[in-house]
Amino acid sequence: MTRMPIRRAIRLGAPIATALSIAALPAAASAITSGTPDGAAHPYVGVASSGDEFCSGTLLSPRAFLTAGHCTADFAAGGQPTFVTFDRNAGPSSTYVTGTPHTEPGFFNVAPQRLGVAASVGHDLGVIVLDQPVDLPAYGALPAQGSLAGATGTPVTLVGYGAQAFVAQHGGRFPVFTFVRTQAPATLINDRNANGDEFVRVSTSPGGDQGGVGPGDSGGPAFLAGTATITAVGSHVTNPSGSGTAYATRLDTSEARAFVSQFLP
Repeated sequence: MTRMPIRRAIRLGAPIATALSIAALPAAASAITSGTPDGAAHPYVGVASSGDEFCSGTLLSPRAFLTAGHCTADFAAGGQPTFVTFDRNAGPSSTYVTGTPHTEPGFFNVAPQRLGVAASVGHDLGVIVLDQPVDLPAYGALPAQGSLAGATGTPVTLVGYGAQAFVAQHGGRFPVFTFVRTQAPATLINDRNANGDEFVRVSTSPGGDQGGVGPGDSGGPAFLAGTATITAVGSHVTNPSGSGTAYATRLDTSEARAFVSQFLP
């Protein structure tokens, strides 16, 4: 493993300079937006970084790190090493392991990107194969095939390293980052929607004892509440400030399972 400074950039197109300046501001105690620090609850959830961006994800085996396809595609295109850490408080002193990103065949991300427009994103899964194994007592698990059919009302737990709050400044609302792994409860809305059957919609409106997702939570897991089973992987949102509805790639489809399983023992 390697100790490297985490790349402090964010998803959803915000400039790296903004991420660095906003990260220095006081952050709310709650996180993943309106959630709580994860602590040791999900030690197999980590953060991957390459070049000028980072994404969240889940270790499924000692060497297979699951995240979003738009993350691995960007990591591979950047031509720089990809680093992953599972430190609950990611930073320059964290321990990192390098890996090789792989993106689901058929992946596409066309304009308008990352804002939940039907048919703008597809096959949005990626796996980073770590150069060295990370041995843990437990790992994230795939759901049974077809288990999300009729998923309306299913409680899930969102986990990630993304923006933990937003602050109003001149020019709009900007994300606050502390790079702490955090979690929040949410609800699956449905498994059939305008964005296709490969996605499940996740209600992420902060408030009402539920949390939201934001920049940096791409690739983060939506665990079936109280388990290590990942129902879906964060893909894209309808609002860049992390409120409203998020779309996550289902892991119970035959296509998703076929892609991910090839990297598992």
